[in-house]
Amino acid sequence: MAPASSMHSTKPLPEVKGKAVTATPKIARLVFHSLAAALMANGFAGLQGMTMSKHIQPQYGGHLQYLTILGLIGSGLVMLLSAASDMLPSVKALKKIKRTFLLFALPVELVISSIYWPLVLLAPHLMFPPNPDLVSSPEPSSIPQADLLFRIPLWMDLSMHALPAAVLLLDFFALERRYTPPASTFGAPILAFTFGGAYANWIEHCASINGKFPYPFLTVLDFQGRVAVYVGASVGALLVFWGLNAVHR
Repeated sequence: MAPASSMHSTKPLPEVKGKAVTATPKIARLVFHSLAAALMANGFAGLQGMTMSKHIQPQYGGHLQYLTILGLIGSGLVMLLSAASDMLPSVKALKKIKRTFLLFALPVELVISSIYWPLVLLAPHLMFPPNPDLVSSPEPSSIPQADLLFRIPLWMDLSMHALPAAVLLLDFFALERRYTPPASTFGAPILAFTFGGAYANWIEHCASINGKFPYPFLTVLDFQGRVAVYVGASVGALLVFWGLNAVHR
């Protein structure tokens, strides 16, 4: 019989390298993502109670004519998927789906903000349509022409036209890793031009039924001018993404 000492190995167990997997939700991230989603949803909910909605909702496409609303939906989904991933970190599929939506939503929101705020500050009549309830009033008015446009409260404006881009940027640089090929080289262009082309066709279709575009600056342009805007916005979104991804470390 073999000696007792030979029946038990005295060799040390190999050290397991790598980070321990934890299922504990990341509370700070969860609060950040949940709060961002709630603020964006609150902004959109507030829009429903405004006078302008009674003019928008009966139109073909309703609020979904607006790139702002489509971007807001995409950004909200990113935040909700992020919150779900925070609560269920072991479910890797949630993280992958979130990154796909982020790849779409981040450049779109930055394009929205880069177009929206300069026009709002410099030429609001090109961004906001006239308010029929005021413009059609038979009573004379000393109100400046800009005050006859559809406007929304500042808090609502920020929640839809500034907050999404800000939180997506923070999420990307602070909580996400950079994108690598093929997502950065093939996925990003495919998403940018597919969405750009789809939105261009959608908004042209809506305008052919409604007789006007949701954004006045598109109404004043001819077809060639609008095509230039659609192509420029799609290319701009892609270049913005590539630039942000390049500086991400």
